[in-house]
Amino acid sequence: MKKLILSVAVIAAVAMISCTSSEKTAEQGSAITSKIENCTNPDSLKAYVQEAKDYVKTLVNEGKVEQAKEYLAKIEPVVKEKAPALAGTLATVETALDKVADTAKVDPTEAVDSAKNAVTDSISSKAEAIKDAAADKIQEGKDAVAEKAGEVVEGTKKVASDVAEKASDAAQQAADKIKDLGKK
Repeated sequence: MKKLILSVAVIAAVAMISCTSSEKTAEQGSAITSKIENCTNPDSLKAYVQEAKDYVKTLVNEGKVEQAKEYLAKIEPVVKEKAPALAGTLATVETALDKVADTAKVDPTEAVDSAKNAVTDSISSKAEAIKDAAADKIQEGKDAVAEKAGEVVEGTKKVASDVAEKASDAAQQAADKIKDLGKK
């Protein structure tokens, strides 16, 4: 139950953050693009390309895979022109985006339903396991009580047998003494 509530809280928090941060990310993307276009220093360009990759990751984390692809397509020609060696890193990022896009085509309601079903199944299986474990412990307790009861019955029979035997021996000894006294 805690996992279900936590999952809902996380989804709500992500939704609130994504609404407020989408304007900031758009401004960030424009700023990085203009930095790349106006840059003449190769070292600075390398840093700006890294910022662009981080921006693309942010877009992907927000679920904006198509927007990330468009952004890469926009900056890739500029990077190829100014620093061809860095264009390869953008191609690698674009390939990764294609893979993410393929996996992101899952319907969000199906994903939520799937997560809900997984949690429900997990809870059901845990409850079933607890029920089975409790039944096993109850049966073990019954078996232990029955075993102890059997031991008590056997012990009682032995004590009764010993008492009867001692009483019989005592009676025999008393009879023998009486016979001995009668002979004297």
